[in-house]
Amino acid sequence: MEQFFHKHLIKFTIIVTLPLWIAFAMADNEITIKNQTGNDFNLNITQIGADNVIDCYQSSSCYNTGNNLSLHFEQQNHSGVENKIQIWHLDGYNNEIRWGQGLALTSSTDTTFSYDGTEGGGHYARHDIHGDNNSIVGSQTNQGSTSGHSYTSLIFADYNDVWVKQLGDGSKTFNLTIYNDNNAVSVDQKGHNAAHTANVILQGTDPTTLNLLQDSTTTQTYNLTQSCYTSGGCAVSVIQQ
Repeated sequence: MEQFFHKHLIKFTIIVTLPLWIAFAMADNEITIKNQTGNDFNLNITQIGADNVIDCYQSSSCYNTGNNLSLHFEQQNHSGVENKIQIWHLDGYNNEIRWGQGLALTSSTDTTFSYDGTEGGGHYARHDIHGDNNSIVGSQTNQGSTSGHSYTSLIFADYNDVWVKQLGDGSKTFNLTIYNDNNAVSVDQKGHNAAHTANVILQGTDPTTLNLLQDSTTTQTYNLTQSCYTSGGCAVSVIQQ
């Protein structure tokens, strides 16, 4: 275990194969992760500033079971408004999650977060998953507004690939539920001072692909509930500008 602590920095990497409880608070940053079991659990957390929280969605449990699960969280916050990432019942094989709040990624394959020097905080993200071979990426940023953005997942299935990016002032909200296999979802919500909302539920036994872009300075709302059973799968592409 490597630990480096500074007045406004919590940074460590942990690799464990035993049950894990982490509870740490410094400079108003908090980390609580517990009930982890399984193999090759890789955790890399960098929190710079204050009022950053990573904890369990349910305070009584997290149930982080699984093989080869890698989490990479980074939060940048100098606003005095809380950023929070919650995890719950991650479970399963070969999962990988990257998530930045107040930090940006350029693509789903980008592993380096960038900070533009202006951030209002107030972001929230939750990760449930309960499945195999999922890759969940991130990120959420704004330019001074303290209303923040919100991402809520569920998934409960196999090898889904989700890439979400929300940016700009004005609260952006994205709720995702996936109960089936082989999905690919890409969501980009942006627009200065616009409060966009997207609620997506994808169900079915065949592959489903959704691309959603809401890019406007006028508030946009999109809701999709889909059950797909066709032999070739389903594809949805939505642009609201």
